[in-house]
Amino acid sequence: MPELPEVETIARQIRAVFLEKTIVKVAVNTPRLLKNVSATEFVRRLEGQPLREVTRRGKFLLWQGGTAYPVFHLGMSGNFFRRREQATHPEHIHLEFHFADGQTLFYQDVRKFGKIWLYEEPPKFPELGVEPLSENFSLNNLKKLLNLKNMNMKAFLMDQSNIAGIGNIYANEILFLSRISPFRKTREITEKEAEVFFREIRSVLERAVRNFGTTYSDFRTVEGSDGQNQFFLQVYQKAGEPCPVCGTPIEKAVLNSRSTFYCPKCQR
Repeated sequence: MPELPEVETIARQIRAVFLEKTIVKVAVNTPRLLKNVSATEFVRRLEGQPLREVTRRGKFLLWQGGTAYPVFHLGMSGNFFRRREQATHPEHIHLEFHFADGQTLFYQDVRKFGKIWLYEEPPKFPELGVEPLSENFSLNNLKKLLNLKNMNMKAFLMDQSNIAGIGNIYANEILFLSRISPFRKTREITEKEAEVFFREIRSVLERAVRNFGTTYSDFRTVEGSDGQNQFFLQVYQKAGEPCPVCGTPIEKAVLNSRSTFYCPKCQR
């Protein structure tokens, strides 16, 4: 599933090419992906409108098209491509956006788990926690969150009401680089550990954004290329391989129904 770095990569690349360009045609090839609006209304509200803004909130991609606000959740396999020939599965192109200058943008979703909404004003997302790359994310706030909760650290990172945008890949990486066991409880984390944890949350996510996200299965950038962050992962999907720090084999466990990768020596 695309996480914060992948969605941020998509937002930046769409913004760089399409901002302030007018949408002249919208084609909805799979209407069931639209969750609160009909295909006819979706097309009507966006055709003829300039793309004013493209942003991200957690794992959600937000557009402003004139006075309409489409929101995309990419599910497991959602991707945007500038050209049809860049699509890895063109038979699964579900949305098409055609712009006045002749450029195009296509939405592909092989598994069709993505969801699309259309709002009349910017959505607030009250269920989402703090943005980890924003100024609102501070060490003090993180410490308060850790003390308020009573859950394992892996679940804490993946709970979107705590910190928005982190999924399984980056939760594994953050905990490893913080030298914190995924099984530890939030209230057990010391002040020194919290400082390292805070730093690694930012560091891991910022690095992944610089590397255009992680392509492990379906994710591609808007330009049709793979992300590069998979070459920098330390533990994710590396069960049985030696820990890059101590050489102990990386172990895999199922925690909260998700695969969890960790070093039993570094992350006691």
